[in-house]
Amino acid sequence: MNQQALKQIIQSLQQDQQLLQQLSPLLQKQYVLLSLRKSAELDLLNQQATDLLAQVQRNHQLRKLAMADLQLPLTEQGFAQLLQKLPAGIRNASEDLLQKVQRHTELCQQLNQKNGELLAQQRGLLQRLLGQPDQQSYPQLSF
Repeated sequence: MNQQALKQIIQSLQQDQQLLQQLSPLLQKQYVLLSLRKSAELDLLNQQATDLLAQVQRNHQLRKLAMADLQLPLTEQGFAQLLQKLPAGIRNASEDLLQKVQRHTELCQQLNQKNGELLAQQRGLLQRLLGQPDQQSYPQLSF
């Protein structure tokens, strides 16, 4: 097994765990700032969240390359195959790490969903107050 590729996968997952732990409180704070309509603070917070997500995306790309080096797909099945090839001690630690990353990812997705719902409610209220038709989809953008 390509030890360098394996090391890259584990390191990127460890980094993602840390990044997602930093992201979840930002998403919680984002909800509060959205509720209070504090746009200046929200802009700064959104930049921090964007930076964290960019790092997560870079880690994803590194994992994709490392999994390709191991001739495994970047899927649940690919990770399951990888874990089966590892010695028991490393396999258990890697399974725990993967589960933590999955839990943090799910939490961030739920928080993001909650924030999106708040935005949709605020938008609907603003449209009703302004007497505009209620639009449930994104406006048409010209490119």
